[in-house]
Amino acid sequence: MKTALLPIAALLLAACASSGPESQLGKQDKEQQRIVLTRTSDCVYESTIDGFDALDNTHVVLYSMGQRKAYLAELTGACFDVKGLSSLAAVDGDNNGQICGFGRDSIVYHRMGMVENCRILGMQELSNERRIELGVAAPPPKPKKADKPKPEDKPAESK
Repeated sequence: MKTALLPIAALLLAACASSGPESQLGKQDKEQQRIVLTRTSDCVYESTIDGFDALDNTHVVLYSMGQRKAYLAELTGACFDVKGLSSLAAVDGDNNGQICGFGRDSIVYHRMGMVENCRILGMQELSNERRIELGVAAPPPKPKKADKPKPEDKPAESK
């Protein structure tokens, strides 16, 4: 009886050691780029935030001034489904008018009928090079100043 079960057990173990696409499912997350903040104490005025991109569940890029400036915010690890959000709010926890990488500032959003509050652990203003490295949209071009109209030559009046 034991010898009859031995080939079946070997077959089951061989099926678990597959190298097919199903066994590769967890590797994509491990191969993704690790995001590290180089500075953590940058700030952005709360009233100028006008957009965001979630890189993952712990990193959000906040845009200011029509996406001209971008700030990478690192959130506490207890935030879920941040990447799938269509809206969120930045909360100025210490009432200084700024969202910073220190203090009690946080990101708030609705999830399954509840309000989720994720504290900001660090904030870094992103350079254009860093934006490209993270795959975040480059800033729009600066608007050109309107050319001043040239004074038209007035014809001489005849007397």
